[in-house]
Amino acid sequence: MSGGIINIMRRPLEGQSKNVLRAAINALEQRGVRGNVTSSLTTPDPTTGGNVMTTINHDSLSSMDDYISAFADSEEIQDSWDQTAAMCKSVTIALLEYVAPVEGVSEGFQPKYMVRHIFEAKRGMRQELIDAMLEIRSGMSGIKPSILKPLGMVNRVRISAVYETLEDLSTALNNQSPEAQTQRAKMIDLTDSYFRTISRIHYLHG
Repeated sequence: MSGGIINIMRRPLEGQSKNVLRAAINALEQRGVRGNVTSSLTTPDPTTGGNVMTTINHDSLSSMDDYISAFADSEEIQDSWDQTAAMCKSVTIALLEYVAPVEGVSEGFQPKYMVRHIFEAKRGMRQELIDAMLEIRSGMSGIKPSILKPLGMVNRVRISAVYETLEDLSTALNNQSPEAQTQRAKMIDLTDSYFRTISRIHYLHG
């Protein structure tokens, strides 16, 4: 069965960034779930401000279903949610299904940065874009990024990659090899729009 993630994006009120970040980390620690918490270093629209992103990993969609049901059945968890939401301008949730999870992570690897690449496929071309991504990913060495498709958006695809240093991140983003340029051209042909975000990883479990 296919797994996936729950993403919770919180945009803190002015002066509440530290408190929202701490609350997001506490929520994962208290529930003992696998996931991570990041804060944005870059945003596609600077007028919206930064965000704190919680990612909750699930091995199956049925596990995700159980998690959502547990939230709906617990007033204590809902109260904690509302207390954190009161410190935010907005809170949004996204459900994403894994096309391919991250692979090739070596023991001792401690990523500090996450890059989320967001592609909007041309109408009706999402599977072709995914197939192109999988082909490119199959030829990668080292850590292979995750590929996800949002359940609520019919044309969107996300690639998430992690890095230990900004130097590693920059090297990956600025790869101008002939092979990389050919790969980018192939994805551009299948894509209507693209943006990326860079975030700092503050908490990682599992």
